[in-house]
Amino acid sequence: MCLFLPLLLLGALLLGAYLLTPLRERLSPRELAGDDRFVQVGGYAIHYADDGPRDAVPVVLVHGFGAWSFTWRAQRRALLAAGRRVISTDQIGYGASDRPAAPVYTTRLQADLLLGALDALGVAEADFAGHSFGGRVAMQAAIVAPARVRRLVLISPEAFASARPPIARLVNVPLLGYALAFYSTAPRLVRAGLAYVSKAHAWLTDEAVAGYAAPSYVRGTTLAQVWQARSPKDGALPVPQHLGAIRQPTLIIWGAADPVFPAADAGRLAASLPNATSRVVPGAGHLPHEEAEPEVTAAIVGFLAG
Repeated sequence: MCLFLPLLLLGALLLGAYLLTPLRERLSPRELAGDDRFVQVGGYAIHYADDGPRDAVPVVLVHGFGAWSFTWRAQRRALLAAGRRVISTDQIGYGASDRPAAPVYTTRLQADLLLGALDALGVAEADFAGHSFGGRVAMQAAIVAPARVRRLVLISPEAFASARPPIARLVNVPLLGYALAFYSTAPRLVRAGLAYVSKAHAWLTDEAVAGYAAPSYVRGTTLAQVWQARSPKDGALPVPQHLGAIRQPTLIIWGAADPVFPAADAGRLAASLPNATSRVVPGAGHLPHEEAEPEVTAAIVGFLAG
């Protein structure tokens, strides 16, 4: 009897994740996007935004894990005001892009899809800015297609990991993994998650939280998280082993109190790249482009103008 109630509760939680998924994930990617800005790359529909003068050098903004293009709203406005063409895409599994149910979520494929989207937009060369996992994707693009990357801005990038985090092993467990992915991506937990990875919280308005939470209502979101955990980490030419190949001028920005990747990695990464400088932002956590937005945005715009 003492085991019956816990098992019953566990069963209810597991079953509940499957039953509640269609109630939460009720939007199509196009309904989230609210536009028809999609390109087909490698069999996937990739959502993008592309604004600004076509004769300006483009800036490509690459979001991180659990985010989407929304994360760049302030930097996008500033870069457009500076006269730049600004492009952002949603990586597969996120935002308004496709959510394949297959073990394809490698750094290399995300970079290849990003470069393919730029092909579709007629962009041969651009500056790149990436945050967290998006920084890893930007570095991967610089490794596999160096002629296409002019300058790099890396914000708290995932540079040195060679495997997925331990929680991925739990997400791989049948039934339990799906439930874990479903409950951990609940919209009501978004504020708490953002507060945990941040150290300055003034930016966490209701509007910002709603923006980050919006993609969790898109069909296939939970399943995409499961398949991401089942996917290889990097693919061909893994980032950590090929950092020395990134010779583009690079600005590294890191929050001094980053709870995800330690700020000490800023110096370590700068020493690994032949042409990099680093800037540590006091009082900021893993989202310095949100937590210290004016300072970080100004640094990005200034560096890319050089």
